Amino acid sequence: MTRWTLRFLLIVLGFDAGSAVAQNQDLEALRKAVFEFARGQAAKLPGEVEIEVGPLDERLQLSACQSLQTYLPAGTRLWGRSNVGVRCQKPESWSIIVPVTVKVMAEALFTARPLARGEPLADQDVTAQRVDLSQLPAGVLTERSQAVGRIPNISVAAGLPLRAEMLRGAYVVTQGQNVRIIFAGDGFRVSSEGRALGNAALGETVQVRAASGRVVRGQASATGVVEVK
Repeated sequence: MTRWTLRFLLIVLGFDAGSAVAQNQDLEALRKAVFEFARGQAAKLPGEVEIEVGPLDERLQLSACQSLQTYLPAGTRLWGRSNVGVRCQKPESWSIIVPVTVKVMAEALFTARPLARGEPLADQDVTAQRVDLSQLPAGVLTERSQAVGRIPNISVAAGLPLRAEMLRGAYVVTQGQNVRIIFAGDGFRVSSEGRALGNAALGETVQVRAASGRVVRGQASATGVVEVK
């Protein structure tokens, strides 16, 4: 059968070769839809966001979709190496997972020298470096105000990223300290004396033994002051 005869038969049957190609989904349009979706989802991320949509196999053949639906697969976060799902309902149903890489370029704090446990941080103890946050552990600090004046819970080597869990606030209440206890509620506010049974930074909860011998839990609201509500 000659090529012309085959083409004639396809046209008669309603399968023109040119239209068959046109009916395949444009893969670049699909990748663009994924990029736009990822950019919208990442709009609130800190720093400068860079999005790279992975390549698709050119041999992939999907029917042209009237309306592409993009979504995040369950349990997926657009952070570092990730995935975006694309599905189609009309004229044919199909779905595909497209790899996406999301970089978040911003300044992060690193230790400028070895840090000793319990030693308050000074400005010169930390340095800022522009990095991809998606490649660092969760909880990395990005502002000096989040670190300076706080106290390491552990000893930290030089050159490591500073995480929130490594630091604590300075204690405003210390174990064994005589403190003022404020009992506050609707329409009343009464103060008493007590002794702290633990350490607490501002806003942290601590147990206190009141003068009556009763042990209560309250929030350290100022130096030597615990508020019980």
